[in-house]
This record gives sequence, C-alpha cells and structure tokens, in this order.
Amino acid sequence: MLESLLYLCPGGGRHVYLYGRQPCHMRKEEGGKEFLMKMKKVLSALLTVAMVATMTACGGQDQVTNNETAAPAESSAAQESATEETAAAATERPTEPEGQLIIGSITDLEGEFYDPSFNNTATNYKMYSLIHGYSTIAYTKEGKFEVDPTVVKDMQATDNEDGSKTYTFTLNEGLVWSDNSPVTAKDYVFALLLESSPEMMGVDGYPANSYVQFAGYDEFNAGETKNFSGVRLIDDYTFSVTVKAEELPYHYDLAYATVSPRPIAVIAPECDIVDSEEGASISGDFTTDLLMETINDPDTGYRYNPQVVCGPYKLVSYDTSSRQGTFEVNPLFAGDYRGVKPVIQKLIIKTVKNETQMNELESGSVDLLFSISGGDSIESGLDLVDAGKAQKLTYFRNGYGKIQFDCSQFPTDSEKVRQAIALCLDRNEFARQYSGGYASIVHAAYGLAQWEYQESKDWIDENLDTYEMDLDRAKQLLVEDGWTLNKDGGEYKDGDGLRYKDVDGELKPLSIEWCNTDNNPVSELLATMLPSNMEQIGMELLPTTTDFPTLSAAIGHQGEKIYNMYNLATGFASANSPWYYYSMDEKFMSNGYNSNWIKDQELADAAGALKNIPYDDDEAWLEAWRNYIKVWNEKLPDIPLYSDEYHDFFSNKLQGWDATAIWEWSSAVLDAWVTE
Repeated sequence: MLESLLYLCPGGGRHVYLYGRQPCHMRKEEGGKEFLMKMKKVLSALLTVAMVATMTACGGQDQVTNNETAAPAESSAAQESATEETAAAATERPTEPEGQLIIGSITDLEGEFYDPSFNNTATNYKMYSLIHGYSTIAYTKEGKFEVDPTVVKDMQATDNEDGSKTYTFTLNEGLVWSDNSPVTAKDYVFALLLESSPEMMGVDGYPANSYVQFAGYDEFNAGETKNFSGVRLIDDYTFSVTVKAEELPYHYDLAYATVSPRPIAVIAPECDIVDSEEGASISGDFTTDLLMETINDPDTGYRYNPQVVCGPYKLVSYDTSSRQGTFEVNPLFAGDYRGVKPVIQKLIIKTVKNETQMNELESGSVDLLFSISGGDSIESGLDLVDAGKAQKLTYFRNGYGKIQFDCSQFPTDSEKVRQAIALCLDRNEFARQYSGGYASIVHAAYGLAQWEYQESKDWIDENLDTYEMDLDRAKQLLVEDGWTLNKDGGEYKDGDGLRYKDVDGELKPLSIEWCNTDNNPVSELLATMLPSNMEQIGMELLPTTTDFPTLSAAIGHQGEKIYNMYNLATGFASANSPWYYYSMDEKFMSNGYNSNWIKDQELADAAGALKNIPYDDDEAWLEAWRNYIKVWNEKLPDIPLYSDEYHDFFSNKLQGWDATAIWEWSSAVLDAWVTE
C-alpha cells in the first residue's frame, strides 16, 4: 500500500473484532499475550515524520495511503518460527560486505534524501536512516531510548533551577563522514541551528520545528536573534542542549536530546559555528539563497544528491523514471549503537506492483517484500513459502488503516457528519474482503501490537462505540445536525435525494469530497461499499483520484484543493505523541502534526494529559490513554478500518532476517546477510 510516514516532532488502535479477538489466520503460536506483555515497555513508546533515529526527538505520526504499510509490532513465536524455518539454510555471517539485496516496495522511492520534512512517503521515511546516522540517542531493538555509545563518549544531564534541563554531550573522536572528514560537535550544533532557522524555512517551506523543545527556539526561529540560547558549542567534541522548563516533565524525556549531525562544510561552506553567552550562532554568509543552492539544487543539492553522509550506506544512484535507488555500504561507518555494521554490499530499492510483487519474488527480480498486508498478497506469499521458494516472518501492526477526515472543512467539521459516514460502512465486511482475515477492525487510534490495547480489550468492548453499520442511526444524526432541507429549501423527506442545510442563510448540500490514489485496493473497495449507503441517507460522495504527492499536499493544505476525507493508514512513531497530533496550537496545526486540522478542546485535553506522565508509570499512562481513546472514539477524526498481521516474504538467499514492528527493514538489514 502506498504509504507516507509524516514524521514531525516529539511524538503518536481501536478495535472491532473480525473473528473474535485475533485475526482469523493468526495461529496461537504466532502471537499472543505473553510476548506482547513482555514487549510492554517497547510498545509504550510507539505510533508520520514524519516517522528513524532523527525523529525520536520530535516523534511523529506516520500517514499512509493503503497501497502499503507502516511497520507494526511482532509476535515472538512467529519470529521464532521463521527463524527455525531458515536455520537449516543459514550460513555464518560474513565479516566483510558482499552480495546485493533487492528490496521491493509498492510505495515509490522518491528522489529526495534529506529527511521526512521534505518527503514523507514510507519508503523514503525508512530509507533516511540508511544514509544518515550518528544520532546522540538510539532507539534500540528492545524498544528503549538510550545514549548511543558508538557516538557519545559521555552525557551529563543537569536539572536547572528554572525547571529546564541541560544535556551535555561529549562525542567520541574518530567518527568521520563518508569523505573521511571528521564529524565534530560543530556538525551537531549546525544541524540544530540550520533546522530551526528562518533561512531554512525559506527552502520550500521546510517546517524548521524539529527542535522546538529547546530554550530559545521561538526567538531564534522567528529571526529575532541570531543566537540559539538553548544550544551551546563547548569545544570540538562537546556541545549542550537545554530543554525548556515548560516542556518538562515529558513522557519521552531522553528522546528530547536526540540530535543528528549535518555536514556544515557541505551545506554552509565558508560559514562557521560561533558560541557566546547568548548561545550558538552561524557566522558567515548564511542565507536562504545559499541553502537553495547547497540543499535545493536538483542536481547537486544535499536534498537530492547527498554525497557526504554518515549512515551505514551511501547513495550511489537514483533513476527518476523507474524510481529505483541504489545504495552501497559506507566503509567508514563506525556501527550502530551496538557497533553492528552492514555486510550486504549493495541495496537496491525498486518499485513493485501489488498484483505482481509475488511473481517478482519468485523470479528473483526482488529479494525482499516487507510489511505485506491484504489477503490475496499474503496467500500468494504463503504459497511460495509452502513450495520452498521463499521464507516468511510475521508480526502485528503498530498502526491502523483509516479514512482520515479534514475537520476544518465543511461539512466534515461536524462530528455528527463524521459519525454518520462511519455508520454507512460495514467495517467488518470491509476488513474481511481487504485482509482475507489477516486483520481485525479497530475502533480508535490504536493497533494490535500495542500493550495498551492488549490490556484494554474488555474495557474497549464495554466503553467504545463500535459504529456498526446503521443507516437509520446515521439519518438521525444528520437530522440532529440540521440536515433537514431539500434542494428547494423545503422539509427533507426520504426520497428527496441530497440533503441540504441552512448555513447563515445559504443552502448547502451534504456533499463529501474524497481524495484517493489510483491502483489502490482500499480505494477500490471503499468505492464499491460507501456511495450507495451514503446516497440512502441523503449524502453524496464525490471522489477524486490522483497521485500521492497531490494527495499529500491537499492534506497539508498546500495544494490547489482541500478535501473532506482521504483513505490512509497510520503507523506509530517510536515517540508516539498524540498531544501534538490533536493540539490546537497554530504551530502544530500548520506544520503537519495535527493532520486532521481538528480544533476540539476536549480531545486536545485528553491527548495532552499523556504528555507529562513519567515513562515508567504504566498505571497512570494506561488510565490516561483509555480516556484519550474514549474521547477520540466520540470525536472520530478518522474512521478506523483495520489493524493487520503483517508478513515479510523474502528470498532463500537472505539470512538472519529479524525485523519487527519497531525494528523495521532499514534497521534489520544491518544484521542480515545474503548467500548467492
């Protein structure tokens, strides 16, 4: 499914059962409470951009159209089963990089390689961590935020008298960029200043809000000062950041200190970092014009052709027509937080079609298909496994498929209209047809993988509206909302066709503009199930089929037209932060956090109550989470559709494959190897 991960700032499902409480094809040994409870600490941190190590400091919600998927959380027995199945074929992991792996994705790899703020499609989102590395804080395979010892020699955290908190990092010496130039504290401070600066905001509307949590950000971002007071350069290998007092306490405290470097010598040549008592600043001719050349030039800019990087892989080439990217090992990479370096020499990311992807796996034109959902695709993959032509790995999804509303647009600004649309869809039948039984429907913003869901199944049954299809109830909601007139302004009666409403003396129709993408099985299924039922309650559905960039621009209110609803999916970021997703603060409304554009105080308060709960206080978190989910279920900014059991299918030549919901393919590839 076409997927876009909106990873943005600190931060990020429900449930109606398809066949009881587990997907019908989910064998007991492939899932289960025991593993999920063990993963409680892992999944409590989960959920764009947006979302990726760089994102942990500013969490984010993953947005996806249903042509692809965002990664969920695994089931341990399934993982063990896959490991056992491949053990016989496994070989010893090589010590030097060799071979190649072709990764197939239904979502195009776009030719933008800077970070998710420019392009947040799922494939790009996961690709960024392949070429950008050395974040101060790592999100581990076990699902914890930890200081990365490969990068950081020492970190000191100081609670200040004014309630703020300062993190001081001393870097390990010897880290280098791919051109063998040293990675120093200036590169980290430069990243903080660059990506918070008004100059960067001038580069195609870059949001420049990744570091909003640091003291002095507001003044610096507004251009009121050249010094970022909460950022200090101490020496060549030491720098500090200070988190605002008003941002503390914060649930993902350590994640706030995540900083990744940018090569100042490449992006701002002839500029330098200067420190003073007022904070760090960039000296020299640092302008938007400069960045338009060094970052935005379509041929040489860092956004499109980053040649000096510090991740495990380097970009070799990108083909615009085929959307295919080739990456090779960065031999100067020092390793991830465990010191692990990749041993697959070349990665090729290519676009595949949903209907032919398994044929490509069988033929060898791709070696890995990740996060596969949908009954037809899964069954085709299982046939290859049964025939000994492929291997598999399964895990639950840490997210959900959905119809997303724009709550700033008439008439979906009304929760009763949103609820009425939900009542027009048989979500059980939808999920059955789409997933073939490899999913359960959900009733709010949660996924099968989350520990909160696992501990709340009975509570969910007792407290959430399941919105089972009910056209009579939908009609009653519309009457309550004032949709009581016909096209002539008279009293609406069944058979009158489209309903109308008097809005400040103007007669307005109950028309819903729906934007979707082509070659999308979810769009196709919704198009067969929704329109006739909506017509029966006096509502019309006006579909527009377009490409993903156009749809994404519309969601962000940056396109030529804004729509009422979109079919997407969401995967939760490692620092899942609903307090940003439903904030009414304009800086979150306009920069992709609150992508529903909903202004509802009750929902904002319910989500906001989670923010300051200590990370280890599970009881308080669960109580607040349930209240948030209950309020969300009433306000219904999305219609939640399903949460999947995901499958990875891969060639027999791929060994050591150990992906999970929180350890996605771009991380798992570091441990894997290939046998030719």
